[in-house]
Amino acid sequence: MSRSLGPAAIVMIVTTVSPGYEFSENPSDFATEVVEYVQGGPVPTDWILQAPFNQPLAALGRPTIDTTGDNWSIPVGEPVAVLPVYPAFRMFELVSIGEGGHLILAFDHPVVNDPRNPCGIDFIVYGNAFQTTGGGVMWTNGDPNAAVIQTATVWSEPGIVSVAQYHDPAHPELTDWRTFAPPQGADMFAPTLGRIYDPANAPSQPPHNGWWGAPTHPLIPFNPALSPASFVGRTVAEYAAKYGYCAGGTGFDLDDVNLPWFRFIRISNPAGSGMTPEIDAVADVDPDAPAPDFDCDTDVDVDDIAVFENCATGPAMGPPAPECLRTDLDQDGDVDQSDFAILQRCFGGPDVPVDPDCKR
Repeated sequence: MSRSLGPAAIVMIVTTVSPGYEFSENPSDFATEVVEYVQGGPVPTDWILQAPFNQPLAALGRPTIDTTGDNWSIPVGEPVAVLPVYPAFRMFELVSIGEGGHLILAFDHPVVNDPRNPCGIDFIVYGNAFQTTGGGVMWTNGDPNAAVIQTATVWSEPGIVSVAQYHDPAHPELTDWRTFAPPQGADMFAPTLGRIYDPANAPSQPPHNGWWGAPTHPLIPFNPALSPASFVGRTVAEYAAKYGYCAGGTGFDLDDVNLPWFRFIRISNPAGSGMTPEIDAVADVDPDAPAPDFDCDTDVDVDDIAVFENCATGPAMGPPAPECLRTDLDQDGDVDQSDFAILQRCFGGPDVPVDPDCKR
């Protein structure tokens, strides 16, 4: 049974996000090995370099932060932040899977079905899906406050995602692949955001242009309550602000395939699909980032306080219920005033992105 911490616990000190935030990349946060790549049918060509998207090493490491101009609306030599309306699109950023092909990647550690993972999301696949602005308008790397999303149309090319604990390429028939049922797939909503919308801390030169700050945090799942329709009528700035520090991507829950962990992921494209999925990265979700955003809406506000209050046990009264493990912020086996002190330190109010480093 949960127990309230009392009225005094609701006194909050509102803080702002940290302008010094920076994601510290660890290669193990992402897939580290290409086990097998079968291109399958034809794949797209980088129209600038005239080279095909068939370099599987492009799927390792973090998702793309900045890309280049497209030589149509933006000069090719101009760096451009990856945005929900302007995705990574170069052959050195992505690998494509032709019809009948597949890509198998491996992590150097088990990716765990951790009950502390935000909203139950255990891993994230990044592609180059993007939401069209509508009206025939192309992104010109200008003011995101002046560009309005007019349609819920998302350009995506779903790939079938399967995971396995063990895989021997010499005996592939023995692999127990667990496949996520459609409509779950790779290269789908949410589009990647390469940099935080942070005009207060954004340099004026490209790719920042006065609006884009530090790289996003690719281990934070995108808010599952949002859909493409959530952004119709919103500006690109408002779109990006809803990400907070999150980089987007498509999230997957291992509960859906009844696995406690996996090391291998396969993304396949059936013959006759009419699509060529592009893969940028696969990330292992960090259960501690951002620590106190219990409802996954990128802020810490009264809704998160309500979740915390329902989970509170008091000191030495743990362990918390499985659905409350994420509220044990100091991981000492209970949910008490020590955890509330961390929540208070991270509190910013509605629509103020929670700093992933606020727990420290």
